[in-house]
Amino acid sequence: MPITVHAYTSLENNDFRSQLERLYDLSPEFSNGQDALNQLEQSLALDTLLYTAEFNSKLIGAIWCREQDTQCILEYVVVHPANRGRGVAERLVSEVCRMQEQKGIQTFKPGCGAIHRCLMTLDKL
Repeated sequence: MPITVHAYTSLENNDFRSQLERLYDLSPEFSNGQDALNQLEQSLALDTLLYTAEFNSKLIGAIWCREQDTQCILEYVVVHPANRGRGVAERLVSEVCRMQEQKGIQTFKPGCGAIHRCLMTLDKL
């Protein structure tokens, strides 16, 4: 399954917002998708990038990347249930690490166990 990874600094497109809200409705880390978007918008205004995994122009995964000097904290990864078990999270984390390393980031910290496993597999811890 070929995915494309994109970085976002804002949530201006309404269709994109709707897809993202539906995706984060499935996350146990937020009360619902709207709660996730509210927190994400606050984080984007400070020091966070949103990376998404897309397949055929559909949003299938997302992760937040909070930058701090030469390190970043990866958190709030979510993958659509229809795409779980296909390596989407690992490919997303791998591409985020590659893109962040190009910007000078040297250290990656996981925000949860799933991201920790991905970073371990990629030898990024």
